[in-house]
Amino acid sequence: METLLFSKTFRCIVFFGWMMIAVMSCPSEMKCKRYSLDTSKSLRVTCSGGLHGKFQTGTRRQVHVITLCRWPNSTFDPTIIEHRFPELRNLTLQDSEVTRLKAFSSDLKQLQVLNMSGLRLNWIADSTFSELKKLRVLDLRNNSLSQLEQSALESPPALQKVYLSGNPWDCSSDLTWLVDEGGNSSVVRRVVDRDKMICNNETYPKKPVLPIMGMLKTLQAECPTAPPTNCTCHMNYVAPNPDGVTLQPFTTINCSYRGLIDLPDKLPSVTTTLLVKGNQISSLKPLVNNPHYRNVMDMFLDDNHIRSIEALEGTDWLLKFRVLSLRSNQLTEVPTYALDNALQRNRNAAIVHLGNNPWICDCFFTPSFQDFIIKYRKLVKDIDDVRCSSVHGDENSLTQIQALSRSAVCSEPSEYLIQPLDLLNAILASLIVLVIGKLIYDYWSFKKTGKLPWLVAKMP
Repeated sequence: METLLFSKTFRCIVFFGWMMIAVMSCPSEMKCKRYSLDTSKSLRVTCSGGLHGKFQTGTRRQVHVITLCRWPNSTFDPTIIEHRFPELRNLTLQDSEVTRLKAFSSDLKQLQVLNMSGLRLNWIADSTFSELKKLRVLDLRNNSLSQLEQSALESPPALQKVYLSGNPWDCSSDLTWLVDEGGNSSVVRRVVDRDKMICNNETYPKKPVLPIMGMLKTLQAECPTAPPTNCTCHMNYVAPNPDGVTLQPFTTINCSYRGLIDLPDKLPSVTTTLLVKGNQISSLKPLVNNPHYRNVMDMFLDDNHIRSIEALEGTDWLLKFRVLSLRSNQLTEVPTYALDNALQRNRNAAIVHLGNNPWICDCFFTPSFQDFIIKYRKLVKDIDDVRCSSVHGDENSLTQIQALSRSAVCSEPSEYLIQPLDLLNAILASLIVLVIGKLIYDYWSFKKTGKLPWLVAKMP
């Protein structure tokens, strides 16, 4: 009985001794909130406001779990932990305004779990965790991270689980490694909550990271960046598909001012806008027969050598396009009836540019073309620049077609010139007068002499 009583008394003394040691590790004005001694004789310590006290040499090696709250500095330097607790296995830093971590050294040889969630970390260096050889779990949720290089997660050899959700990710191409299933697939599998990561930039607000990264990776792989096209590719935004589940990317491929003679043979499958301004393109046939142009809705073909758009007449592309810009080409006329028919059925059409072309102004083309651009003035955004071609001595030279009067393009001929049609009209009128005159003469002759006209007398 006495032995049992002595044993319990001794254990209580040891327990309170550990408590006093734990309290000494916190600042005097802010005591530890929690402390305990588990059956494995490892000490769990939770401190608030900093860690300034000292542990005895034999005690430091028994501390395996530490939780630090309300850290007083914006930068957390692990050396304050490394030198004191070399056997530390679990470190948590929470409820603090920490924005930056200094690199951990190899002194923390036993550290397996590192919880840095709920802080304000905005940047992680490639070498921050590289020396933590036994690190298995890394929690970086709910911080202010916008980018993270895959190399920051490659170095810890034992790393198994990484948590990254709850950060305002800037969904640029720097995060495409998250969908890489090739050489770094083991690194990708470490991010166990990657399907919960959300974009927070203006381009893809509140969109899931993985689908966006998949689209960007596909766009990079298919972008015609090699000569002679030398194009650049950019995903402007994404929108929900009609199914409400998947996302539809809207991308711009810029191949302007590249000296191209023809439209690019290949485009990314997700291309919606193509810029090919300032080239020497003359044919639009790829829009009709090239499957790579199936999803292209916006075509900017300004400053090229296009003379005709008849290749587009009756095509499906005219029924679905959104923007067609043909400024500063060599167009003299277009099939207005075909365009009118297509625009009546096309609910997507938003912009048509036709200005700065050498439009022919005559009585055959201009009236119907004028009716067309006035009818669709809300679509023809540059209607003021749609003018007659520059012709020396022509009174309609460079005149706005919308302002032309019909008499200006279908004017009466000069009084000094006799047109073939007018000559034919004069002959027909003369013949009519002669026939009527002959009829009157024959009637008068019959009344006076009683003789029938010679032609009538000869008829059987």
